[in-house]
Amino acid sequence: MVKPTTAFLGSIYVGTDRLERVLTDTERRDLASLLRKHDFVGASLVSLRFAFTLRRNKPAAQDLQGRANVRLVRQGWDPGAVTLVKCLCRFVWSEHAHAKRESEAARRAEVAFLGEQAVHHADTAPSIEDLATRLETERQEDERTTKRIASVRAAFVKAGDTMNLLWLDYQLNGVDEPSEMARLSGHDVNEFYRATVRRKRHTAQLLAAEGGAQSEEKK
Repeated sequence: MVKPTTAFLGSIYVGTDRLERVLTDTERRDLASLLRKHDFVGASLVSLRFAFTLRRNKPAAQDLQGRANVRLVRQGWDPGAVTLVKCLCRFVWSEHAHAKRESEAARRAEVAFLGEQAVHHADTAPSIEDLATRLETERQEDERTTKRIASVRAAFVKAGDTMNLLWLDYQLNGVDEPSEMARLSGHDVNEFYRATVRRKRHTAQLLAAEGGAQSEEKK
């Protein structure tokens, strides 16, 4: 993608990330004028209310909204593609999801157990109601993930599988590569590779147990 030389391409504000520089005074005034034209104050009130539904805390909601505004300046906005209020709410949601991934260690292990869930689609702007529903779903998934990780740890402890206990602890602390785990722990990297086979067996047993428990609940 060719780097633009000005902050605006027609009515599209391209953002400082694409410019790879800060805005000039003139560009800042032009951006402020564009935002006023599209009722930035009203859109900000809506995005703040949405941030509050996510955080349930006024200072935290204001911080989330502030980071969303920074995202707007950095990443740009096309008024012809999405309204300002939807753009701000989308950035609020994205920043909220990003903060959750950073603050919750269990989410860093989700790749190994549940996989990633997309938080929004580039070509469709979800409504605030849809995002609130998705938040509740994600909260429930977080609870299931935490319980599953506890079950996996218990299975490793019961089996005396110290290598997979090490693997799990490293995963929860953001270390994914077996070579790095080996370097940090002083173990041979092949021990971590051999642990993969046992880990798959433990996981299969847990999934089978979960399936049986769910069948009993339905009876």
